[in-house]
Amino acid sequence: SSSSSSSSSSSSDDNINVGHDALDQLLESKLGKELTRSAQKLERIHTDNTSDQNRILLEEEVAQLMDSAAFQQMNAQIIQECPLSLLFPSTHGTAAAVENRREDDDTNITVVGSNKKSREEASATTTNKPPEAAGGATSFSLFDLMDSQKGAFTIPPRIMAQQVIDADQRDNTIAMNNSNDGTIPNDVSRSFNNDDSTTQATKNKNNNNNNKSALELLEQAEDMEDLSPDVKSWEQIQSILYRGLMNTMDLEERRRYFKVHKSIFDKCQRNIRGGGGGGGMFRSQSWGLTLNIVGLILSLSNNEFDKMNDGQRTDLDLYWDSCHHLLSSLSHLAVEYCTSSVGNEKEMERMILELCSILCSDVSSCVLAMMEPMAGWFEVWARFVGPSRLMAILRVSGLGDVVLRRCESRGRNEASERLHGMLRQRAGSSVVLPTLKDLEESNFLESLSILRVIVSRCGAAWGSTGSIFSCHTSTSSFLSADGIITFDEVQAMLGTKPQSLSVEEQKKITTRVVQPFLDIILLAESTPGLVDAELEELCTQTVSLIQQQGWF
Repeated sequence: SSSSSSSSSSSSDDNINVGHDALDQLLESKLGKELTRSAQKLERIHTDNTSDQNRILLEEEVAQLMDSAAFQQMNAQIIQECPLSLLFPSTHGTAAAVENRREDDDTNITVVGSNKKSREEASATTTNKPPEAAGGATSFSLFDLMDSQKGAFTIPPRIMAQQVIDADQRDNTIAMNNSNDGTIPNDVSRSFNNDDSTTQATKNKNNNNNNKSALELLEQAEDMEDLSPDVKSWEQIQSILYRGLMNTMDLEERRRYFKVHKSIFDKCQRNIRGGGGGGGMFRSQSWGLTLNIVGLILSLSNNEFDKMNDGQRTDLDLYWDSCHHLLSSLSHLAVEYCTSSVGNEKEMERMILELCSILCSDVSSCVLAMMEPMAGWFEVWARFVGPSRLMAILRVSGLGDVVLRRCESRGRNEASERLHGMLRQRAGSSVVLPTLKDLEESNFLESLSILRVIVSRCGAAWGSTGSIFSCHTSTSSFLSADGIITFDEVQAMLGTKPQSLSVEEQKKITTRVVQPFLDIILLAESTPGLVDAELEELCTQTVSLIQQQGWF
């Protein structure tokens, strides 16, 4: 019995202390730190019971502050606004009892400014007052708290696909009028808001978004279901995103579109990993966004880097970030493809063809080599199609001949030198950068790894494999106005017949293919420790595989 009463008393004291601490914080915010320090000093003097003269002087100083009109007004405001549960955390009783407690505290605060005798009488009166009758706990309303916040809990408006599409049309109309006569008609901004099928309530709800651009709406979008309610709407959204990436006139806007791509892709991945109520329903959107990034890298490679003029504006940061994001996206898509019951077989060949096209670019290949020299991502994706289709893809893209020439040059090319110079110019002398030799070795190692994958995946059909290493340069940019080429266009390219080679030509190609691997083995034997043991083992296995398949 005594232990339970002592624990109850301890709990009550804790509640009182918590309430006093909270009240001190509120007083400090309302009345200033000076008064709070005075009150705390007064409390310490009372507790220590020392220096009666100092205590009297301090009491008089505090009393003068409390008697001021400003304090009385602020005190009334605090008593009115402060929650009862904060002032009296351990109070139990009726509303009337609580109000009596408030009045008592008002009395105690007011009499502080009177003379010492009146304060003692008031204190005695308050001390001898009979205890309040116990009752129910003080109630608390969450709705009242939300109302008092005045809009702090409001939900942001939803961004719908049709809003973005309409905003894009409005942006295009404004841009067209600006390019024609430099003026914007007054009715342009209203021409897309006169949909009779839209209710007035919906118009009022979306009024704040009517004057925003498509990019601004996409940056605020949160729900993927709103951006892709149906296939046609998503295709339009994907096209808007792609055209934003292709904007070479405004580099800052293009980078914002790239960030939107990353943000939307992350939303798709969260839905796929966490279920999101849709069981991975946004896989096709993830593929579409990745294909947009592939198109961006191809465009940057073909138009701004591989054929760069001295005075041309380039965005190396965007180029680098795009390649990095591509590798991350390919990792996610590969896992989804392997684990999903229904994959994207129809899109797989198109994706691999575009990836081979990126690797054909010297600058893109060098950037990717710096990020992943062993090209593990290419080996994974090369296993998603059969050997015959992979050979067709390699033949159309011309990647086989490109990587073979890079191996023969040990990774040295003009693109590596140019990229090294751009990195030095961009970073300055204070940043430690990879040397030109590092770039060339990474480039060589990547090309050697891709060549090994080609041999292991396509070597069994040597009669037609040699054609993928024949000198071939693709004349297609694999790009269109709305993105990369379509599935039907890819199938038409892959349907072409391979070039027939004579026995003598096949022997020459065989010698060229095996030579880089033999060079690595000889280097490892002549200079022990210079070549990584795993790389030496891979080269040995590749040469053995070529011999087993009867290439010689």
